[in-house]
Amino acid sequence: MDITDSTKSLITHVQSLKSHYDDLASLTFIDFYCQCREGCDYLFAQKMKQSVRVFDILMWFFQCLEAGSKITIIELMWRDVIGPTLEEYQQDRRTEKQLEQLFTSTELKQSVLGWDRQPRGDGGVNLILRNLLQDIENIEAQHPPKNEE
Repeated sequence: MDITDSTKSLITHVQSLKSHYDDLASLTFIDFYCQCREGCDYLFAQKMKQSVRVFDILMWFFQCLEAGSKITIIELMWRDVIGPTLEEYQQDRRTEKQLEQLFTSTELKQSVLGWDRQPRGDGGVNLILRNLLQDIENIEAQHPPKNEE
């Protein structure tokens, strides 16, 4: 199954969040989220794709991080051997390889442990994870999946 136009649009908008987040956990999750959205197009039927939410993808992210590798559902979703152009396939492989390496990194694990809040100069805190998830949910609401099977 090709990546749908609505998924491509969603991914473009989610990738734009990288300009607002500079921590390793957020940048890694944004790439992971986008790869999972593409994988959902490849692996799942329309109704199943529509049932996958940002929280589900967050849980898969944590499971991969804890396992130090891709969990089975991610392995299956990232086997998108049909549909993408050679250039898209090669870019996906580069992103997936980078994510696989990061799942074993101590640096990512440390970044995730501080993902809930970041101290500000004024004594307050930024709620990084909460803000990122809210931003993604807002983008999902603006770019809902269409029945493109």
